[in-house]
Amino acid sequence: MFSTFTGQSTGRRRNVNLSGNTAHNPWAAPATLGASTTVSRAAAEREKRQREKEKLRAAERIQRVWRGSQIRQHLRAQDRAAIDDLYHHNQNDLERRSAKALPLLLRSFQSKNHNDRRRMVWLCRDLCNSSLHLFRSQGAEGFQLDRLVRKLTGALQKELNLGPDIHVVLSVLLEVMDLRPQAIGHVLDQYYRVMANYCNLAPSLQQPFTLLSQAVTKPLSVGTFPAYHAFAFDFLATPDLNMFENNLYLFCANIDLDRLSDTLASEKFEATQLDVPRARLLWLLAHLIALQEAKQQQNVHASYLGVLCSLLSVLSDQIQLAAEPVADAGLDGEDDVAQGTLPAYVSGKLALLTTSRAITGLLETSAPFSLGHESSSLGDASPYAGYVLTLLSCFPNAGEEIRMRLFYSNVPTRTGRVPALEYLWQVMKRTVVFRSIASESEAALGILKSAPQTSNLHGENDSWHQQWRTILLFLELYVFVLKVTDDADFFAILEGDKPGNGTAGEDLPRTRSSGLDMESVKKLTLFLKHLGFVLYYNMAELLASWASSRNLRGLSRPSMFVVTAGVGLDKVRGLVLAAMRGLYERDSRRPFLPKDHWLMTEKFDMAGFKEAVVVEAERQRALGHAEGEEDEGMGVEEEHEPEERDWRHGPHRTVGRQALLEARQKLAAREQARAKVAPKLEVLKNLPFVVPFDQRVMIFRQFITLDKLRRRSGHADPDSWRMMMLEADPTRNSLARHQALIRRGSLFRDAQGSLYPLEEAIKEPVQITFLDQWGMQEAGIDGGGVTKEFLTSVIAEMLSDTSLFVANSKNAYYPNPLIVEQWLALARKRGLSESETRTKLLRQYEFAGRLIGKCMYEGILINVVFAGFFLLKWTTADTKQASLNDLRELDEELYRGLLFLKNNEDQVDDMGLNFALDVDISTPEDKQPNIVSRPLCPNGNNIPVTKGNRLKYIVQLAKYKLALQPFAQTQAFLKGLKMVIEPGWLSMFNQNELQRLVGGDSGAIDVDDLRRNTVYSGPYQIGDDGQEHETVKLFWEVMEEFGDEERREVLQYVTSTPRAPLLGFSQLFPRFTIGYGGQDEDRLPSASTCINLLKLPRYSRKGVLREKLLYAVKSGAGFDLS
Repeated sequence: MFSTFTGQSTGRRRNVNLSGNTAHNPWAAPATLGASTTVSRAAAEREKRQREKEKLRAAERIQRVWRGSQIRQHLRAQDRAAIDDLYHHNQNDLERRSAKALPLLLRSFQSKNHNDRRRMVWLCRDLCNSSLHLFRSQGAEGFQLDRLVRKLTGALQKELNLGPDIHVVLSVLLEVMDLRPQAIGHVLDQYYRVMANYCNLAPSLQQPFTLLSQAVTKPLSVGTFPAYHAFAFDFLATPDLNMFENNLYLFCANIDLDRLSDTLASEKFEATQLDVPRARLLWLLAHLIALQEAKQQQNVHASYLGVLCSLLSVLSDQIQLAAEPVADAGLDGEDDVAQGTLPAYVSGKLALLTTSRAITGLLETSAPFSLGHESSSLGDASPYAGYVLTLLSCFPNAGEEIRMRLFYSNVPTRTGRVPALEYLWQVMKRTVVFRSIASESEAALGILKSAPQTSNLHGENDSWHQQWRTILLFLELYVFVLKVTDDADFFAILEGDKPGNGTAGEDLPRTRSSGLDMESVKKLTLFLKHLGFVLYYNMAELLASWASSRNLRGLSRPSMFVVTAGVGLDKVRGLVLAAMRGLYERDSRRPFLPKDHWLMTEKFDMAGFKEAVVVEAERQRALGHAEGEEDEGMGVEEEHEPEERDWRHGPHRTVGRQALLEARQKLAAREQARAKVAPKLEVLKNLPFVVPFDQRVMIFRQFITLDKLRRRSGHADPDSWRMMMLEADPTRNSLARHQALIRRGSLFRDAQGSLYPLEEAIKEPVQITFLDQWGMQEAGIDGGGVTKEFLTSVIAEMLSDTSLFVANSKNAYYPNPLIVEQWLALARKRGLSESETRTKLLRQYEFAGRLIGKCMYEGILINVVFAGFFLLKWTTADTKQASLNDLRELDEELYRGLLFLKNNEDQVDDMGLNFALDVDISTPEDKQPNIVSRPLCPNGNNIPVTKGNRLKYIVQLAKYKLALQPFAQTQAFLKGLKMVIEPGWLSMFNQNELQRLVGGDSGAIDVDDLRRNTVYSGPYQIGDDGQEHETVKLFWEVMEEFGDEERREVLQYVTSTPRAPLLGFSQLFPRFTIGYGGQDEDRLPSASTCINLLKLPRYSRKGVLREKLLYAVKSGAGFDLS
């Protein structure tokens, strides 16, 4: 159908909608427009007309500007031509020519035009040749002088190399500023940037130094704030002002340093709100120090100290990270200084801040300080205290020198010169903060919560900050004094042997004239105890309060908050803890405070304290596992040699210090999160002495019990654990790792070979089989007794038959400080690898630490005494601390020599000492002494010991002998010890308490307690009547009659140690046992120390029992292994 249809149509195409949507009908009539459509169309038309009008107006403006520019260019061309005509044809009348040229040049001058700058030089030359008659005759109007200053400044900015013509330009500029000082006020920032550029030029340009110095200082003669502000931030903050730095004597006479300090003091140098790049602030600080040095002012303005504090606090990160000075850092003015670098000039000037003149001289040349009313005393002491605290924060490596110089300082007061420590104490004890906290334990939290929101580094008269600055500086200095004060001086002061008030005590040792008497020490310990408790127990509450007041969110750390003068909350806590521990250690060594003085049991519910601490520990552990991290992060520093030793091995550059700081910050954040859930545990770790010793021992044993249950899947008993392991692994492969064959003649070597691979698994029960001298296995079943025999025997061999440990004059052991160097010297002589030799040696120390830890873990007492300075390192992460008194245990002769050096300053020069120590590292193979020199500081061989630095020498020598020389050995030992006993558990005790934990209680033997906790075997077992055997009764009668020394001999005979367990004989394992030793009364008693067994024959007479027992005990007869 439709065969003629071709599919094409010339008519109108039809759109057919097959979708069912009838919204649009193409054939429908156009719809009538609505009101909204009409309005929108009208608005669009208005916008179109508006755009057309704006285009028209823009075109008119462009035309107007163009015409104006053409006219100005034409007029400038005319003026320039007139000027050129004046200077080409009128050569004689200079005054008239300059009067005509001045207005022409002011109208036509453009600084970017080279010819205009040349014309400006012509004018300046005319003015100088005419002796500036035009200005002096009032031939120039004020507005003309203002414009001339701007034009001259622009010319100088564009044309730095004017050669000899700069002289005439600067002369005219100075004359104008003389006539109209306010003329420079509109261009001060630009002007000082120009002056900085000229001072930046190399000296080879031979610029007129005197004229340039006048130009720099002329605006300052008016003394206005804007002038000094521009001078500081546009001139002094510029890097490498060569002319200024090399010719300070020309500049400083006309610079008012006090006015400059007042100007800078008004600036708020906040680390988070800096308008000036830090690189420029470093140069500002350096130039400020240079000005102070050049002016040599006797009395330093308080504002100057405040400005130094502010700048140092803001720049502390850059200063601390500086490793080596480089001359070209900071030239580009970038915000961030290159990590690890400081410009050489900046480094040199910063070094001046830690000199004796900057610390001691600054204090002793000040006006007399007040030592009366609290407000006046604080007003005098606070600026200086803030300054020194900031120095200590910025220059930690120079901290000992800063403290030493402050220690030797005398403060001028209205009643005489007073040692710095004495003055700070007198001011501190009058403060409201000190009196409130010392008298009321609850006051510390409220005072700390009331801290202002800003750190107040700008010298405002704020009482809160003034008090804390004085308190913190006192603590900094007092911690140092405790390190260098021997017990003789310390206790002499407590007993009243101290110079009277108002004198510096020149006739007495400095440590004695600066110490505190008994009443003062009591007040100080109360203050420290109350404050320290809050800083640990209430830290989470305190951080939350501070974060809320500062609108901070998220986890807060102590390091995030600055208390005052750049001292963070974590630093405050460390200072308080260091001072408290220093006093507590002396009180532990030789009690001088009342009994229970340190306890704060009223703060806790002691009935449930142990359980509460255990719950907190488990909560803390759970938090650590939830974060997916273990305690190996505690060893951020442990794998590194101490930084003080780096320089001994040649030049170095600190690598990765920023990464190390970040790692420490992350560690601190994690530890703070854990501390938040365990405040009681934090107190135990850091302030253990506020809790009774017996409570801490019970908590320690409970921690170990829980650890055993956790590690052994609930089977703390060794036999139960072995059965569980056999059920889990019938092949016995797992148990085989915990078995060892030990030869009697090679205990330590065999033990290390068999048990070292266990690492932390040495905590599990080990099964020991002894081999006799013929290699035969000794009979016996290890039910715990053989393990005890093994541990006590291998430790005894380790101490006596190896060179790993040495003993002092009191038979107290510590790691051999020379052994590492001796082994390395032997390795070099024999051609062996030094690295492998060192590793082999340190593994022995690590294994020794594990053995001691195993004894503590199993509650096995060992008859060994460790040196107190060595035990002290067990309790703290800082193994580099050392004090003069600790040196006494190491080397009595050296200790006395250092005391003589400290107390006889007039004979120091005759001793011929330097900052180096000769060390004999000879070995038995050496035929001649092998003496090596060890410098105590960089270039120490060339630094003589003098009256002024002898305290530094004493501190450095004590640190080297106690910390640096045995560092590797000590670290390896502690690594092994802390693999078995967690560091937090050890930190609950001081060195004397640790010795009791290792070797037992040194108090009198309690026979009644021993009797209550003794078990009997064989015929001696107690029958149904509850009565003891007659021989047993005789034994206890004899023990009652014995003196304490004889009782100890009996106890050592049976248990291998003469001391009782800390919590009594109920804690002795295995229990003290009396077994049947036969009917022959002529036979001596015998003992099996491995199971604490006394084999007692059936004696019928007390006299015989006493005689036989004493003979056996004193002769050592009858030891055997059953």
